Amino acid sequence: MEASVVLSAADTQARKNAKGMKGWLKLLGIVSIIGGTLNALSIIGILWAWVPIWLGVIMVQAGSRAGEYADKGDMASLDGLTGRLKTYFTISGIMLIITVAISIIAGVIGAILMAVGVLSMPNMMEYFNR
Repeated sequence: MEASVVLSAADTQARKNAKGMKGWLKLLGIVSIIGGTLNALSIIGILWAWVPIWLGVIMVQAGSRAGEYADKGDMASLDGLTGRLKTYFTISGIMLIITVAISIIAGVIGAILMAVGVLSMPNMMEYFNR
């Protein structure tokens, strides 16, 4: 009997949390979709505009599942919510790793170019002093 009461309290709290998440997930999803759409309007931005649009759609879907779980309390909605959140965080993590890797590569290339520029500075100065 006591385990049932604890489970019921946990379920009630989870449903309350899901209800609170619903609006925020949908808001962030819509803003992400709008941002991705605005990115797509530029020539260069169209290359990666699909990522925020995709993440926005996932967040809107997660918000819908959160609302379903808050209203009905069924496990299928909870599974859908956590599945969408897992997908969102996986994609975000992969994009973060790619961004950090590109930043490191760009930094190394920039440092090499700067070193080459500094080393060739005396030759440039001779050329301009002629």
